Amino acid sequence: MTNREKLLTVVSCCLLMVLFCFISAEAQQRYVKSSNITEYKGKKFYLHTVERKQTLKTIADIYNVTENQILHENADLKGKLRNGQIIRIPYQEPKVEQPVNNFDFVQPLSESKVDTSYFYEDNCDSYVWAQDNVYRVALMIPLYLEDIDYAFLDKDPSNKLLSEKPFSFIHFYEGFMIAVDSLVNNRGLKLDLKIYDVDKSIAKADSVITDPWLTKADLIVGPFYLKPFERVMDFAAQHQIMIVNPVTNRSNLLVDHPNVIKIKPSYKAQMIWLGDLIRERYSDNKIFIFSIGDEDSTEISLINEVVERNIASSVKISNQHIFDVIKKHHRKLRLNNVNYSNTHYNTENKTLDIQYLERYLGDSTSFVNSIITSAYTKDSLNLMKRHSSMVRDNLLIVYGDDNIYATEILNKVNKQVGTYKINLIALPEWSKFDRLFNENLLKTNAVYFDDEYIDYQRIDVMGFICKFRNKYGSEPMEYAYQGFDIGWYFLNALMRYGNDMISCLPSYQIPLLHTKFYFRRESIQDGMENQFWNIYQFKDYEKQIIPIEWK
Repeated sequence: MTNREKLLTVVSCCLLMVLFCFISAEAQQRYVKSSNITEYKGKKFYLHTVERKQTLKTIADIYNVTENQILHENADLKGKLRNGQIIRIPYQEPKVEQPVNNFDFVQPLSESKVDTSYFYEDNCDSYVWAQDNVYRVALMIPLYLEDIDYAFLDKDPSNKLLSEKPFSFIHFYEGFMIAVDSLVNNRGLKLDLKIYDVDKSIAKADSVITDPWLTKADLIVGPFYLKPFERVMDFAAQHQIMIVNPVTNRSNLLVDHPNVIKIKPSYKAQMIWLGDLIRERYSDNKIFIFSIGDEDSTEISLINEVVERNIASSVKISNQHIFDVIKKHHRKLRLNNVNYSNTHYNTENKTLDIQYLERYLGDSTSFVNSIITSAYTKDSLNLMKRHSSMVRDNLLIVYGDDNIYATEILNKVNKQVGTYKINLIALPEWSKFDRLFNENLLKTNAVYFDDEYIDYQRIDVMGFICKFRNKYGSEPMEYAYQGFDIGWYFLNALMRYGNDMISCLPSYQIPLLHTKFYFRRESIQDGMENQFWNIYQFKDYEKQIIPIEWK
């Protein structure tokens, strides 16, 4: 990086931070909670008067509610907000902060660090830990220090690829350290941090757990590989230390380990979000569920169960709409010199009387909301072609983890788009497939699940990028955002709740850069897993998040 480039980077970051402070200060001055409280249908509401340039999001942030909650209470709220418009905001009783000494359940530091009950959760909003504590945190990350020699250090920095072992996780460390620096310098965190080089070697894991310092740690992040993590996990259980696994999808690590926190959400957790997505956006669609083969039968059965729970047994479609669709279809058939019936029309295995529809355009016709499942390797898309609806949207939920299969089915589905209205939900993680994005994804309104999503237009993301560039002279990659989010979340929680923070994590939410953390346990004896999945689709060649409220 030249001196001119460095100067431009510093100037742009400074301007960005000034802009951020200006926007924050202006928002705090202009946008305040309304003191006008009323009752409507037995519930309390704030009556908020919309100010110039206010958006639904800024109003939701003021009152600490979601945009969906506001929309639910204001059925007539459509389009842009108008200056002077009055809307109802759900009222929440103010929570009174109390000093920790007022609670009888507070344990001294010398006692058990990991509470396996849910006893604290109802009181977490009032829980304030002593700010003078010095917290011990261990970061166990693959650094491959033994691979670093003079020849490696003499390489030009531009050639130090992240694929080389000593750099494979370096961005995680750098992102984590930005979080550490911010909390230590700006929020007064007192931290005793120790970095351990632990890769795939079990011998390295065995070596670090002999360190007497580690027995009194408050938090361990890592190791990143499974076998060393299992070794350190047993050590953490013995010494009642909370331990965070940053990268694995395997949920069996949590069984009978209440002190383990797993960051990556499981595919099972996708089903929670899938159910809400179906109910909110696709409950009136004709639904097909495809797998690549019989080996995914368990997952297909679970998806089928989720869909059934979130759709009605039948759906009504207006006769006017059906009649218009039939006329449009007949027009195409005439242009292609295809014979058709003027009296009857078949769709979804139902024969419709066209004259009856025309006579009763104000009425509606019911269609059974049956779900059709199929294995693509056996039947291709033949079932979909035979049973797709001409009068409503068709939803294809496709489950598979093969890149070639994903490309093939996308191409075939795309050929049907001109005949039917098609929506596609791709499971479990088609977002990870290389070179998959193309015009077909736009035409099928493809929806993806991803455990991470970075909005580069967000001011906090831009600020992080600037800080990372200044500090490390490179662009932050995926691991940098993960490292920052994990450091920022858990160190903040440690400051707030102390060693009992594990009990409060299910109710602890703070803004992060590339994901959210919604932690849950399967049972009281098990560890916690993050349940959050980003859901997005491509529109206008850009990713757009689909807002689904966590329940």
